[in-house]
Amino acid sequence: MEQLTYTTLGEWKGYLLRQAPERVLQFGEGNFLRGFADHFIDVMNERAGFNGKAVVVPPASTGKAARINAQEGLYQLCLRGKYDGAVVNDRRIISCISRGLDVFTDWEELLRTARSPALRFVISNTTEAGIVYDGACRFDDRPPASFPAKLTRLLWERWQAGERGWVLLPCELIADNGSVLREYVLRHAEDWGLGEAFRRWLREENRFCSTLVDRIVTGYPKDWAEELHASNGYRDALLDTAEPFGLWVIEGDESLAEEFPAPQAGLPVKFVADHHPYKEQKVRILNGGHTAMVPAAFLAGHDIVRTCMEDPAVRAFLEGALFEEIIPTLSLPRTDCEAFARAVEERFSNPYIDHRLLDIALNSVSKWRARVLPSVNAFLAQNGRAPDRLTFSFAALAAFYTQAERCGHAYPVRDEPAVLDFFPQNSGLAPEALIAALAARTDFWGEDLRTLPGFVPAAGQALARIRADGMAAALADCR
Repeated sequence: MEQLTYTTLGEWKGYLLRQAPERVLQFGEGNFLRGFADHFIDVMNERAGFNGKAVVVPPASTGKAARINAQEGLYQLCLRGKYDGAVVNDRRIISCISRGLDVFTDWEELLRTARSPALRFVISNTTEAGIVYDGACRFDDRPPASFPAKLTRLLWERWQAGERGWVLLPCELIADNGSVLREYVLRHAEDWGLGEAFRRWLREENRFCSTLVDRIVTGYPKDWAEELHASNGYRDALLDTAEPFGLWVIEGDESLAEEFPAPQAGLPVKFVADHHPYKEQKVRILNGGHTAMVPAAFLAGHDIVRTCMEDPAVRAFLEGALFEEIIPTLSLPRTDCEAFARAVEERFSNPYIDHRLLDIALNSVSKWRARVLPSVNAFLAQNGRAPDRLTFSFAALAAFYTQAERCGHAYPVRDEPAVLDFFPQNSGLAPEALIAALAARTDFWGEDLRTLPGFVPAAGQALARIRADGMAAALADCR
């Protein structure tokens, strides 16, 4: 069977962009960017006249650019899930990638590409470990090891050519990704002695935009890829799958929206002055909802997220936490937060994703601190009492870590050594005593939770109900 190429597609009746200027330099070839950013670029090309191709650079490995070039940048993206109340199962050929460049063997070509007048945007997803400062990197390295150092070298090349600066859209999941990337680039420019004129150009002519990205991209579908290849009549080694929901929040003004016309293409991209309220919304509703629900739902007998949404007791618990305890504490308008929460419920119900609760439960203590505790504190500040369901989630967390088996079968609990040491040592305590000991661990929570009015007694009572009646019954009573 032949591989996917423009020739293989023949008289393709769907949208294809065969030729266009290379307007985007993309660091990262993985499933996420191809299922998110490249999808958006492709739709902008079709609907908003963006007329741009992306040059893709795998940031730290050899061989991956060749896979892209073997298919002339083409691949199929399948969007599957629930959206606006309907089940979605759409397929699209993505044609916005022009070529791949190997950062090791094509370094000179990458430097030449950086000088191109048409190139305007840099998109990256080099993982959380990608945006780091590495003082060992040198200007003459071919290439420098870190992504910020590579980027500094490319920006120098562009400045030397007299071209205008870039708009940089990092998608790495770190706080203030644009600001951090800018700081490291400027630091390399200083360390390498590249001069004040270059540093001023970096500061004034380049826009390092902090962003928030949100889409579950599930990647290559091993279970049914062969069936799809046979149906298509060609092989697609870059086949990608994702949910239909997507959100890209970019710190930028109207002029950036005109250059990067995602809203005009009907895409879920927001250009805002401050991305932090949207990050708060995502962390507290999507991630916080997961973290609050998962230990209780697992001990109530569920193994994947989708079946939790089919259980009236679990769903009522989640909705009560989201709409009565979390959303009222957020800074974005309530209507926006409620719409986001309804979309989250659809995403949790995705019939195509088996998201295992035990995978989500990894490092639940630190997740509860980052995702749930801020809502607990905000609710207390507003109402003078602890939120019922989020407090119950703390008791469920304690039960999950101490129970260690469900229906007579042991289950794995994965966390940091200090956490894993604490629970066996304290599992024999009475419910409120265990909750008090756990709440006192400031190294876990960053504060002493015993000082929260009514929190420890309420969580202790919840843990006592869980132990006496079982999680399913206790959860059903917590509505």
